[in-house]
Amino acid sequence: MIFDVSRDWVILTPYSVPAARRGAEELSRHIDLLRRRAGTGSGKKPPAIEDAAATAPEEPLILLNPGDGGPYRNGFSWRLGDGRLEIYGDSGRGLWNGIFDFLEALGVRWPEPGRGELPPPARGGLYPLRDNRARKASDPPAGVPRLILAGNGKPKNRDALIHWAARNKIDALILPLRDLNRPRPRAPVLAEHYALIPEAGGWELSLLIPRRFFLFHRDLFRMESGKRNRAFNFCPTNPASISLLKKEAAKFFSALFRIHPEIEVIHLWPDRGHEKTWCSCPACRAFSTGDLYRIALNSAADVLAELAPKARLSLPESFTGGDESGGSVSLRPNIFPLERLPREIRGALPETADIPTPVS
Repeated sequence: MIFDVSRDWVILTPYSVPAARRGAEELSRHIDLLRRRAGTGSGKKPPAIEDAAATAPEEPLILLNPGDGGPYRNGFSWRLGDGRLEIYGDSGRGLWNGIFDFLEALGVRWPEPGRGELPPPARGGLYPLRDNRARKASDPPAGVPRLILAGNGKPKNRDALIHWAARNKIDALILPLRDLNRPRPRAPVLAEHYALIPEAGGWELSLLIPRRFFLFHRDLFRMESGKRNRAFNFCPTNPASISLLKKEAAKFFSALFRIHPEIEVIHLWPDRGHEKTWCSCPACRAFSTGDLYRIALNSAADVLAELAPKARLSLPESFTGGDESGGSVSLRPNIFPLERLPREIRGALPETADIPTPVS
């Protein structure tokens, strides 16, 4: 298959769907870039964008069709015919996936955050395509590709990560609870531009047992070799620990949903690198490390069920100690298993991309 970027393409999209309109702008911009790269863009404007509700112009046409599926329906397909390209998404996010998959089929790449690559110039603007593509929608919410923004605090780093994630068909963005409890940080706004699914949390379970209580309430914290230690996690069999955890969870969840009522998934994981480092007091020794985590997570899940009945917590299977029986502590209905951890890119990142995408 060949896609001729030199033709006078018109993009039809429903103006009433913001993700579709923004996706049309992205596609138009990239077709214009490929025209210029091939030397066929002289005197031409980027492909026009028109409302699909109006009368359809003559071919060549690009039709962008977003379905009305929920945010976790991320499937897409695209089909190229003679003078007609159709890109379908099960949702706004699915449509973005279809647009970026089509561009990838043209040879556009975003190999790492902050860097984009265009294919070699095509003679006459005739860019070869691989076969038409389709991706089945993931089973929500366990199966969607995720990226966690835990290790890149600088706003420009995070912007580069979000651009990269959206273009590489990562659908959910996990933002730290600490950040989301402040009014309208930039990251959720940029995620909304791409119809990315906002989620909250990460290695933040210990936020619910603040370390400042150690001086006067050491029994809240983990016992190690007969002594209480405030480093890493806490004592989940102590009723006072559970009471404090629920109080702090109610505080965090209430603030979160007041600002971001759209969030449906929260991740509360033990301290990074110490996911299986739990208390060894006499009461805790009766449980496996996986069950100790389940006890703590169940307590947070009870609070979440009262504040947001549709929201759910994740439980990464790798954090439960490999309990073959699944553990002796049953999970609450609003907890789902997470087979693998989300992707994470840490450290300094380039501040600009070779193929920038302005956000209005």
